[in-house]
Amino acid sequence: MSKRYHLYVLVVFLLTISPIFSQVSITGQNESEYTYKAVPDSLNNFFESETNIRLDYQNIEIGFSFLAYLPKYDQFEAVKDLNSDDVNYRWDDRYIQLNLSSMNVRAGTFTEHFGNGLILRSYEDKPNQHDTRLNGLLVNLNDAKYTLKGLYGTLANQDNPAKKDVINGVDLSVPLANSLQIGGSFTYQQIRRFDDKYRTRMVFGGRAEYFYDFFDINAEYAQSKAYHDIVDDKKGEALYVIANTYFNAFTLTGGYKNYNNFDDRMNELPMLNSSEEPLSDRFVTGYDEEGLYGQIGYTPNYSTALELAYSEAWNSDFSIRQSDLLASAQREFEDIVVFLEYAQLEEVDKVQSKWLREMTPAAAFDFNLYGIPTHIRGEFGIEKRVEDEVEERGFNPLLQTDFTFKKFSFSLISEMEFDDFSSLSEAEYWIGAEFVAPLFSHTDLKLFVGEEKGGKVCRNGMCSHTTPFKGLKLNLTTRF
Repeated sequence: MSKRYHLYVLVVFLLTISPIFSQVSITGQNESEYTYKAVPDSLNNFFESETNIRLDYQNIEIGFSFLAYLPKYDQFEAVKDLNSDDVNYRWDDRYIQLNLSSMNVRAGTFTEHFGNGLILRSYEDKPNQHDTRLNGLLVNLNDAKYTLKGLYGTLANQDNPAKKDVINGVDLSVPLANSLQIGGSFTYQQIRRFDDKYRTRMVFGGRAEYFYDFFDINAEYAQSKAYHDIVDDKKGEALYVIANTYFNAFTLTGGYKNYNNFDDRMNELPMLNSSEEPLSDRFVTGYDEEGLYGQIGYTPNYSTALELAYSEAWNSDFSIRQSDLLASAQREFEDIVVFLEYAQLEEVDKVQSKWLREMTPAAAFDFNLYGIPTHIRGEFGIEKRVEDEVEERGFNPLLQTDFTFKKFSFSLISEMEFDDFSSLSEAEYWIGAEFVAPLFSHTDLKLFVGEEKGGKVCRNGMCSHTTPFKGLKLNLTTRF
């Protein structure tokens, strides 16, 4: 065929699809970060970029993201030599979704949760390096009489990422009355063992939520059964209850948890404490723990708020115990807002002869300094520990100041650590500054220069340890 014919076909094709393209909405975001780490015997320069794009056409939604590392910054391991494997790029999220009035169907990458997360919570938490996103099919049916979810997905095996685990699940919620709703969930997992055989984990449970004018309660119970495990098959149980009551300016909250052999990376068990700390670092969350939680809130007016929360947790033989206290008060005056807080965490492990107490009084102030909105926060961390009859203690003061001028913001963070007031001259210091500014209407710049102390960060019983950092981080975020 002649070239003219092919040209005619191309023109007709473009004219046919041009009305479709005119109705396509494209949105997205690019986040690029350059890191300079001042550390010997390692590469100093790192760069990573993430681009997320979403296309919408009528009831169809398409999304994908692209990641590039040149190379990726690793806070735990120094990169001494630049190899071809260190410079990489890949497609990450990829999905297509159909959205209808009472149903949506998604194929590709997705996250999901059932109920309170006891049975299933699939999500990504980049700071804590947690990723349980699924690749597969997700269906949601929403009706006035029920809500039904069904999924089939795969994810990388925890021990061997080259292998895949498989999970199927279904969740049903039914409103029985204006103030009562019940639900049930079921998941079936096939988890690859190191010998390339699969072990099976089934989880099923039910929940109920009741809401009234001055009272509400949320309760969920689940059981798990594991088969074809290498050690032995096991059963697990989880119970979580949280209730609130309201009268006048008071809010009272009470909670109870009981987890036994219910540790799994595809769920997220509520910690039922203020610090988000797990019961013990020796065991994974959900292995063996029970606890109570209570909270009193008092808000007499819009300018005053008081809160007191306390929790206790223990294992079945009471060899491990934990108590968590948080007290806070906030008062808004005419020209200043004052916030006071005291947090205390205490842990006992009789088997390892360990005792730990962390106390952190803090104060924060919001006010205008010569017309500039200013925030100042100070903390004074005190840690006491006893291990094998050896007592140690440490102090960790922190001071943070934030200034906002029009669209620009500047933060200065200083932190120090010492063992005793007599050894202040030997204290370690960390000072860092952060500057945030909009470059254009859809582009923001964030620059950090200085040092970060690092340490332990916990979220819902999952803790990560960040290493100290010294250097520069430049982050550029563009939305389109």
